[in-house]
Amino acid sequence: MKRTKPTINRKLFTALLTPMLLISTAAFAYAHWYDSVYKNVKMHVGCVLAGVITYKVLSPWDDDLIEKWPPDTGDIFTDTISISTKIFPGWYVWIGFIIQNQGTLPALVNAPSYEVNDPAGVWNYFIHDEYCYGQVIGGKSYGWPREDVPQNVYAWVKLAPQKPWHVKPPPSGDITPPVYLEAYGPHTKNSMPMWLFLKLREDCPITNPFTIEIKIIVHAVLALP
Repeated sequence: MKRTKPTINRKLFTALLTPMLLISTAAFAYAHWYDSVYKNVKMHVGCVLAGVITYKVLSPWDDDLIEKWPPDTGDIFTDTISISTKIFPGWYVWIGFIIQNQGTLPALVNAPSYEVNDPAGVWNYFIHDEYCYGQVIGGKSYGWPREDVPQNVYAWVKLAPQKPWHVKPPPSGDITPPVYLEAYGPHTKNSMPMWLFLKLREDCPITNPFTIEIKIIVHAVLALP
């Protein structure tokens, strides 16, 4: 008796082979897609990291009367400065600082925001003015390299030693925010000075000295191309 070789039904073979091919193709496509996405994300990751690297407080009532945090001595890096002191109608202060972008992406810096411990609502009687400094290039506001910040804009600005205790900031030449700070690097335009003027108006109804805490918060956002 002649034996015949077993055969596999073609339809059954196709049904078995097709899922195997689809799984292999999908695995390859997923690996290729995942590898591409991973590489793209890895190439574009960066950060905006702008903050205050030095600051000073100028007021006739400074000395040890104004508590400052962080301390205004030495190098710092923070996005928040806090002052606490007793104030009264007519009290004022100038606060100057240098903001630097230490991140890997360019940043735009605007005027800061304020948080006030103010149960009596006296912040409504405050004057607050902000002055930004940098250079204007092509109609846009830019910072300077840290070493190129003009001395007369920040370092040489001091409080007059005698009455009437007027101080000369803001220096002339302030520019319109937002200020463009380049990514951190040697000689990049990553730094800018800013001066703030805070004053409690004379018409404040609370005439006796009282304690207030004011937080100044620097905000920087990614400068989109």
